[in-house]
Amino acid sequence: INGVYGEAKEDDRKKRVESGETLEAAERESVDAGRSALIQTVGKLTGVTVDRYAEVSMLGFVLMTDALGGVNVCLNEAVNEPMSGADFPAGPQTLDGPNALSFVRQRHDLPRGDLDRVVRQQVVMSSLAHSAISGGTLTNATTLGKLRDAITRTVVLSQGWDVMDFIQQLQGLSGGNMAFATIPILREDGWTEDGSQSVVKAQGKAEEATYSKDQTTADVVNETQINGLAAAVSELLSGKGFTAGKVGNNDRDHAGSSQVQAASQDDPGSKAVGEVLGLPVVEKQGLPERTVRVVLSNDYHGPGSGRETTPAASETGSTEQD
Repeated sequence: INGVYGEAKEDDRKKRVESGETLEAAERESVDAGRSALIQTVGKLTGVTVDRYAEVSMLGFVLMTDALGGVNVCLNEAVNEPMSGADFPAGPQTLDGPNALSFVRQRHDLPRGDLDRVVRQQVVMSSLAHSAISGGTLTNATTLGKLRDAITRTVVLSQGWDVMDFIQQLQGLSGGNMAFATIPILREDGWTEDGSQSVVKAQGKAEEATYSKDQTTADVVNETQINGLAAAVSELLSGKGFTAGKVGNNDRDHAGSSQVQAASQDDPGSKAVGEVLGLPVVEKQGLPERTVRVVLSNDYHGPGSGRETTPAASETGSTEQD
């Protein structure tokens, strides 16, 4: 999530420069590519449709916080962390814009580092939103003017999103209409294969978002009398990007109907193969992780089933002749 914006923006900027655009124009226009990539990535990871996009700069955060009279927080312990500038006593307190920025940027000296920083950011966002909703904030012309000025000056909004309409819509919100969520974390102590970066393992759609077809090995077995069927389907799947596995006849444990077998029905590879062939996914114990077993029975009429074969062709054992 935190890398896709910059990577997509830089790729687009380079392409624009290579096509003859000035450095200034390429820098200005490439931000749209970064924003689009970020929206797509968040949606793909969470399964939530992103309807609107707001990009708030650090200055914008400071100005909006000050416009609303600061943000109320409560610390269990005093903190003095120089890298973020966070220096606060324990207990309840109201932070102005600059101090609130230090508060939400701190990650060092927190038990869970970045994850606890997310919690802080959600607390501050919730506090600011409730400040805007309650206490007649939106009926106070002076406060509303400051908030409007801060947003107009420093916040980038998706096309067609009227900032003043949005501010007025906040009046219809209540505690039950607002929710903050964090992707469930399974492990915090992971590392990339080269050992250069720490990673967390998340629960949910993260695995699907990072999935590629070549990660799945597809074994294909034929339990029909159609010679070459398994080979044809295996070749088709290879052409779609899957890794070819074993090909042959299904001489035992007949399924009776065409299906994609996998160790788990939630396996993204089995879902992808099933989508290509139009087959259901069936959970089967004993199959290796990231390996699927495609069973082709007499009811199979999907892709690859219409390939012509010669009468002399036959399938025996674990190999198949086309």
